[in-house]
Amino acid sequence: MNSTIKKPSQWFHLIESIRSLFETFRGFIFLLFSSAEDLGKGQVVMVVPGLLSSDYSTYILRKFLIKKGFIVYGWQLGINLGRMDKLPELITKMEIISTRHNQKIIQIGWSMGGLFSREVCHQRPDLISKVITLGSPFADVHAPNNARWVFELLNDKYDIDHHIATRLASHTLMPSVAIYSKTDGIVPWEACIDPTTDENHINIEVQSSHFGMGANPKVLTSILNQI
Repeated sequence: MNSTIKKPSQWFHLIESIRSLFETFRGFIFLLFSSAEDLGKGQVVMVVPGLLSSDYSTYILRKFLIKKGFIVYGWQLGINLGRMDKLPELITKMEIISTRHNQKIIQIGWSMGGLFSREVCHQRPDLISKVITLGSPFADVHAPNNARWVFELLNDKYDIDHHIATRLASHTLMPSVAIYSKTDGIVPWEACIDPTTDENHINIEVQSSHFGMGANPKVLTSILNQI
């Protein structure tokens, strides 16, 4: 763990929910007035929700990408409790989807969902063409954050395996995009970026809360520009 990383400021944490409500409202309006375009040309996308969230939380993001011409799936595994033993089931679903459309999948993971997404990249790189993470602390899963207590409450003594934690921070074989916010009130932004970047592994800063990231118009636009 990087000892220099600290929790997000208490102020950002306190106003996290209020900010996310405004961002979700703005995202819904943005979706409503966005023009339908065939930019995706049938590329397949899967969106994985964050901790204690389900596919309902990624509704605006998924509908936005559908409107832009992508074929979009949720992870279809109910509420994400942060348990990596869900990975085999997730991979099986991705195999089915990849075979159905005869193409690799663009994987988008929000927060804890980004950890799942990057681990799938390492286990089954044949299934994924690009991975995009939204406020996901893959670079240091043990860095201090304001969601750790929720994870521990849900999982008792369960934790992310050391080997997986190390692997998450390493480069993926396919292109990757890490979207992060320095005003994130839940996880430290330093843990959400790739420490070494190149033309295929990039970091993008946005102004967003953590809970509103999947609906924030700036985030939606950044995702569209990268896929």
